[in-house]
Amino acid sequence: MIRFSIFSIPVEIQPFFWITLALIGGAFDADSSSALLQMALFIIAGTISILVHELGHALTIRKFGLPTSITLQAFGGFAAYPSGILTRKQSFLVTAAGPVIQLLLALIAYQMLDHLPTIYTNENATSFFSTLFAISLFWALINLLPVLPLDGGQLLHAALGPARIHITLWITIITAAVGGVSMFLMFHSLIFPVILGMYAFQAFKALQETGGR
Repeated sequence: MIRFSIFSIPVEIQPFFWITLALIGGAFDADSSSALLQMALFIIAGTISILVHELGHALTIRKFGLPTSITLQAFGGFAAYPSGILTRKQSFLVTAAGPVIQLLLALIAYQMLDHLPTIYTNENATSFFSTLFAISLFWALINLLPVLPLDGGQLLHAALGPARIHITLWITIITAAVGGVSMFLMFHSLIFPVILGMYAFQAFKALQETGGR
């Protein structure tokens, strides 16, 4: 477990975060020094991208005068802060800040690939910034799906409010089901479909607890 601070915000990176990135980055197929290097570049790019995402949340939380900390764990991370204090508008802005800054990072990585000769003439540099661009874009877009507890689901919940939680839950179930099937057909991987399936099940249980209204 690694702990450090960035912009005076405590950060903790748990072991399963590295393991998850290694698995997604092709750990099972890394049978050569070149493949191991590509996996390492994937892990570094993924760590930077997801940390920047969570920094977007954390810096916005701190702007509203609340203490915060970042934890990177299996399949992502979160920025912690005291609950029940932020208004719906503030919650919306805090949630939106993560994907927005990550999309900005994707744009920066793309511009560097496109305009810096020292990068696109170096195979490893090209691989790193290509991976940083892809992860940042993919992660931000996935997080914007209207699925609780992803950022998109949180944005929808903040917009609709607690009184319309049943609408948010139904949208979560439908989007997670469609998204899970689509991602399996596109990538032939069970990682994200299983995660989305878990979110759909959690939303269904929550819907039952609210009486389905």
